[in-house]
Amino acid sequence: MSAQTYAYGEGLRVFYEGEVLGETIYSALLAGAEDPVQRLKLSHLLQLETETKAWLRPHLISAGESVVEPPAIREQGLGIAHAQPPAWADKMKGLADIVEAEFASLYRRYGDAARSRGRADEAAVCDFMYDHEMAQVEFARRDLAGEPLERVLEPLRRHSKHILPLTP
Repeated sequence: MSAQTYAYGEGLRVFYEGEVLGETIYSALLAGAEDPVQRLKLSHLLQLETETKAWLRPHLISAGESVVEPPAIREQGLGIAHAQPPAWADKMKGLADIVEAEFASLYRRYGDAARSRGRADEAAVCDFMYDHEMAQVEFARRDLAGEPLERVLEPLRRHSKHILPLTP
């Protein structure tokens, strides 16, 4: 990844691999979750990642990029999922901190670079991805604050097309 250029095609690959990574992590965490409310929350996170990954494919193809899901990214996701702390609150704190600091901030830089190139169309895709990441941060923060389930899930549901139920 070239940190100086923030090229659009490069950004699309970064976004796509991020969705594959997130999908793998959430799916693995879901497989090990025993609490029905936590399973529901993880299901909503998984739904968001899956939908966004599919949403990115036309953009990737239009930019001449591959839609192959690299196996190494899935392996990395499984490693991350298995290294998660057992406490739910620690998982949510890590989610909010890492997604905001690493993913959202990077995606914002891709959007800013697209704007500086005068490419509003590319910036719109990058901004969508930034908003997608921040929905996960908002979800985790609401969860950590002990807000009601419907309010906790609202950011994820707002960014999903195929909305899951509110009850486990």
